[in-house]
Amino acid sequence: MLAKELLDWFPEAQISDQPIEKLGYLTLPLTSQQWILLEETNLTEREKQLIALLTQQEQASSLNPWYSYLIEGKGQAPQTFKKIQLVYCHLSYYQQENLASWLDMMQTLFPNCQTVLQVGVQDYVFILQQDKYSSVRSILSDTIEAVEYDFGLRLSIMLGQVWSQTGYQALSDLIQAERDLFKAWWRQGHQGVHTFSQLYLWSLGEGLVDHRFIKDYLRQLILDQDQIQEIILSLWENSAVLTKTAQQLYLHRNSLQYKIDKWEELTGLQLKELTDLTLCYQLILPDIL
Repeated sequence: MLAKELLDWFPEAQISDQPIEKLGYLTLPLTSQQWILLEETNLTEREKQLIALLTQQEQASSLNPWYSYLIEGKGQAPQTFKKIQLVYCHLSYYQQENLASWLDMMQTLFPNCQTVLQVGVQDYVFILQQDKYSSVRSILSDTIEAVEYDFGLRLSIMLGQVWSQTGYQALSDLIQAERDLFKAWWRQGHQGVHTFSQLYLWSLGEGLVDHRFIKDYLRQLILDQDQIQEIILSLWENSAVLTKTAQQLYLHRNSLQYKIDKWEELTGLQLKELTDLTLCYQLILPDIL
């Protein structure tokens, strides 16, 4: 729910970029970066009970060590991992009685799901451990319509980037940039399942998101991998045709395929898929022009 809509209902409310404890007031999380401050004397008992329910859900997530590590950038990961991927879900419409069942079902779709966090009133994040990479694109794309119908939902979903634990950037900074990207997208009313690459390229023309952390991280990752920059450029020049690319790079086709597969395992980016290839090509443009 947008802050503007709530202010229409509660004109005396205050919007804050951080949670505030103030005597006689209730604080309700709007998104991961905004809270609304409501004076208790202006609320009915029913409104107070609803706010208590919503804030209780948010507090439960904040006690999760993954929340502290990934969302707040505090402490250590609750378990060791090499790679991680977040799946972001925004519910633009849902029936409260179906919510728990939907969350259980979503976790069964991801065998590598470590936990689920609530990061806003209508926002959930599923944390997938991707040490042994498993693509979830087809799983969600094939089931989204049935899920919405069965559980009475309207969903906006972004499959996040696969992130590694490296010294390039603080992981929480990368996650925050990713969440900002997703938020800018669903706030414009978009729905369905989309990948990180699709939303990243969409946002370049919108000018709504700071890409600096993500761009620097992925560009450095490309530079550090053997021949990946050359492979990206050659695939782009040859319309992602592997045979022509292998010939141009003097590589056996199987060797080229192996390097492409290793890159996907590391990042989740499929260089034979034109959207992912476009993202990677855009990242290396400063180095080849």
